Amino acid sequence: MRDILHPSHRAILERFAGVEAPNPVLLAFDYDGVLAPVVRDPEGAGMRRTTRDLLVRLARRYPVAAVSGRSWTHTRRLTEGVAPYVVGNHGFEFLRARPVPEAVLRQVRGWRRQLEAALAGVAGIYFEDKRSTLAVHYGLDRAWRRAEQAAYAAANQLTGTRLVAGKKVLNILPRQFPNKGDALRALLARLTLGAALYLGDDVTDEDAFAVGMPLVLGVHVGPGRSLAPWRLESQVRVDELLARLLSLRQHARGRGR
Repeated sequence: MRDILHPSHRAILERFAGVEAPNPVLLAFDYDGVLAPVVRDPEGAGMRRTTRDLLVRLARRYPVAAVSGRSWTHTRRLTEGVAPYVVGNHGFEFLRARPVPEAVLRQVRGWRRQLEAALAGVAGIYFEDKRSTLAVHYGLDRAWRRAEQAAYAAANQLTGTRLVAGKKVLNILPRQFPNKGDALRALLARLTLGAALYLGDDVTDEDAFAVGMPLVLGVHVGPGRSLAPWRLESQVRVDELLARLLSLRQHARGRGR
């Protein structure tokens, strides 16, 4: 992966997202680890003031979307005022909170009962019940490796699931549910846009990176291997990228005047 902010790659963003780019571009972001730092609290962290201010200004010049594994309602609350388009539950809740079929609710409730029984007494476990999906957070205790092993062992006994690893969280989805790559394709079709710049930091974002060019220019945030061709070395540099994207449109307006 190449550093998208390296001076030698400055022209990449201009060709893809500048005012003269061949396709109208969507800016899309995962939330945790991208727009906000990853924290132990399952409720998540708020955005830095600088991040929020930059997104407000970007949303006047680009369509901006948040694509999260969190529920639509939770993601909307965290990004209200800065991301006009919100996708929750890895794509299942597309631009709105979505009623969950009763059969899925029963299935997820059953998974939770099985996991609660299997993980009783394991320290550092927290269940985030999104009704249509389930997340098992296991990083709430310093000795989290044991909790991680127990969570995976228990989840592998469930039926009808798709397991998606995250950062100290295991997402458990119905096998037939969409993924973030599906969500990006649907956003581009709905908004009649030609391409998306997508920033993600987690395993759940690999489905979006896998779409690839010319539809998706993927940027992986943080260390680790990824299908994304571009990277940012850490979450604290996201603001720098947002500022650069903003400058592309500001400079264009200045030339127009």
